[in-house]
Amino acid sequence: MYKRSLAFLALFFISLGAEEPLILGDDAPEFYLPDQEGFFHSLRHHRGQYVLLFFYPRDFSPFSKRTVKAFERAYQDLKAKNVVIYGISDDATDRHLNFHETFRLTYDLLSDKDEGISKKYGARGVFGKKFVSCLIGPDGRVFRTYENKTAAAHPFLALADLP
Repeated sequence: MYKRSLAFLALFFISLGAEEPLILGDDAPEFYLPDQEGFFHSLRHHRGQYVLLFFYPRDFSPFSKRTVKAFERAYQDLKAKNVVIYGISDDATDRHLNFHETFRLTYDLLSDKDEGISKKYGARGVFGKKFVSCLIGPDGRVFRTYENKTAAAHPFLALADLP
């Protein structure tokens, strides 16, 4: 009886979680989100370029600070390989602006207030937010995903994976 109850609870929580995991080669979920200044960005505007999305839990949290700094350190190398970078969290645009200015970031931070995009990319699950990055190819398909390593390593793993 106890094992059956645990199995039921596990299935229940799984059903509440993120959508199906992203599979390499699948079409990347489209997004249309505002940046720190209120301008909207969309995946379709970057056909022909790689797009590196990284999802993080909250502006100004210790691990988030470390992660955005790592992406900033890799920015020029990624840009040289035709990669556009976006950081995404559920923070409001005004909080993103403060975070963006504090760390003098050269890439945009997008606001996913309802976490709909975060869920589609597997960065929001039953047990909370996760650091997840997704490298999308010029054709709009999932090229690579990163989540099992330290988030600060994601931009450098992406650089190594690029042709």
